[in-house]
Amino acid sequence: MIGICGMGGLGKTTLANAVYNRYSNLFEGCSFIDNVREVSENNGLTSLQQHLLEEILKEKISKIWNVCRGVDMIKSRLHRKKVLLVLDDVDQLDQLEKLAGEDGWFGSGSWIIITTRNEHLLDQHGVRNIHKPNVLNREDALKLFCLKAFKIENPKKGYEQLSQNIVHYANGLPLALVTLGSFLFRRTMEEWTSALVDLKQ
Repeated sequence: MIGICGMGGLGKTTLANAVYNRYSNLFEGCSFIDNVREVSENNGLTSLQQHLLEEILKEKISKIWNVCRGVDMIKSRLHRKKVLLVLDDVDQLDQLEKLAGEDGWFGSGSWIIITTRNEHLLDQHGVRNIHKPNVLNREDALKLFCLKAFKIENPKKGYEQLSQNIVHYANGLPLALVTLGSFLFRRTMEEWTSALVDLKQ
């Protein structure tokens, strides 16, 4: 089990997705469960258990009516399968216990990747391998912003200082840089200045 932990907008999901896409062909079955927090709140854990099983087994299974039955099915159907499972945006211990209780639920060589803002949750679940991505350094932050705002790696002429100022306020957060860069794409210098005032506030 591997935890990816840090504040929102840091790129935890993007990192988990990159690993998933790169290595999924090495496993017998794979499942990427997005937005565990939101889906479990709205639809319950049984819907996530159902999704996990159907995606890994590549077959339709009968409806899971209660969480304990879902746990039994995961353990009995997947304990010999080498799986890659991503649980994205986990915020409750119960979610981990009912979707990936322990190593023995899955076959040898399985990878369980958990993204969360809560490091204590990973400790409680016994996850020892925890990765904490850093915010981007100034140079990489400017490059990412410019790729979204100008579709090139450096600021356009006349926009150098504005770009630097916006990157400063984004504080190295990839999601903020992407969102701001996309918003400012093909906008006027006056609109950039106005956006900078809003950022300062």
